[in-house]
Amino acid sequence: MRNFKIFLWIFIVFLIQTVILARAHIFGAAASAVMAYVVCVMILEDEFKNAVTISIICAAAMGALGGRSFVALTLFYVYSSIIVFALRKKPVYMGNFTKALLWTFALSAISEIIFFATDTMSLNTAMLLNNALPTAVINTVLAALIYPILKKTMYKEEKKKTLLIT
Repeated sequence: MRNFKIFLWIFIVFLIQTVILARAHIFGAAASAVMAYVVCVMILEDEFKNAVTISIICAAAMGALGGRSFVALTLFYVYSSIIVFALRKKPVYMGNFTKALLWTFALSAISEIIFFATDTMSLNTAMLLNNALPTAVINTVLAALIYPILKKTMYKEEKKKTLLIT
């Protein structure tokens, strides 16, 4: 059942990404529901193998559909998800929802800056204000929407049953 839920989530996220978000550029932002989904999974998933498998599937599909360099986009998604998975428990005092938002914002901004800089071999403040910042904000909003739904549907804690012996 869990594998079906993972497949269904990935299918829905890519459907939203390709049908709705690929054509909509809000304030110059190229929103990525896949980035938000991958970060949320990395924060919520307990097993490294499952987290990396989901990340690789999303990275390869996004690399194929992203319109950017397949290798660069795939590597960015995989490496960033491994970093998020490794650092998801730190700092301890911060909740997972906040961590998901902060990681999504940071990784979205970094990816836009890197891809712009490698495409044009330059970096300017207009790109930061008109592209990287709006993309990071939109992706953070997407993560704020995805995280609670993902937590409720896939990562809800099972109530522990106690066996009473009389």
